[in-house]
Amino acid sequence: MQGYGSRGAIVSVALFGALSVTLSGCSLLSENAGPNRIVIPSTDELSTETKPASISATAASRSNDNTVPSEWSYERVIKGAPRVSNSDFHEGATTEDGERQDVSGYHFSSSDRSIRCSTGNNGADALVCFSDDVEGPLQAPAGEDAACKWDRNLVVLSGEGVSEGGCSNRYPVLYRTPTIAPGSAITIDRFACLSDAEGLYCVESGSGSGFSVTSDGFTSIRAADRAPESLTGVTDQSSESPSASSSTVVPTR
Repeated sequence: MQGYGSRGAIVSVALFGALSVTLSGCSLLSENAGPNRIVIPSTDELSTETKPASISATAASRSNDNTVPSEWSYERVIKGAPRVSNSDFHEGATTEDGERQDVSGYHFSSSDRSIRCSTGNNGADALVCFSDDVEGPLQAPAGEDAACKWDRNLVVLSGEGVSEGGCSNRYPVLYRTPTIAPGSAITIDRFACLSDAEGLYCVESGSGSGFSVTSDGFTSIRAADRAPESLTGVTDQSSESPSASSSTVVPTR
């Protein structure tokens, strides 16, 4: 009986060892196995970091589709530009000659202050910019709230798209806000804007909508559209060559 008992103990130990190996094997597999897809952090998490000036070959996909922006798209060029820390853009004044103070939301201007933008200061989920070069409808659209103080010089970008003109009392844009140097970009949640010597270029990653405001006025753009040569520094022909796909571009205007 003692021999049988010893044999039973040996068998039990062996079974326990095999079971331990099996379980530990499963544990290692479960720890090492990656997710089914790569999870990319939101742009807001990256918005306080200054990125290299080169254009990344793996830009984040838009949230509502699986399309990867092309190498020379507005979205890729804007997000590939050197990024300012948006922690420096919480100041502004409610009047043109008012005192600047710390405020909620994000507020910035082009380097010549001809374009002023605000977001989040009134709970509205939109980026709103003011410029004399924006000339929307003279009157508010039919069905607009009667309390709306219509301003045709506003451009409103949200998850629903972009539009010229807006209600200034609904979308207040602050004065005397910090400027963004030409060639630099700011990213705020789903919004990304590039300051350029010609003006401002902004896109919203959820809808893929965007706009540019330059001396030529307002233009509606799409994030996936090809950016102009003035931003990329390359022509259509050169970007189609094999060597162009591996080059990097720094917006320097």
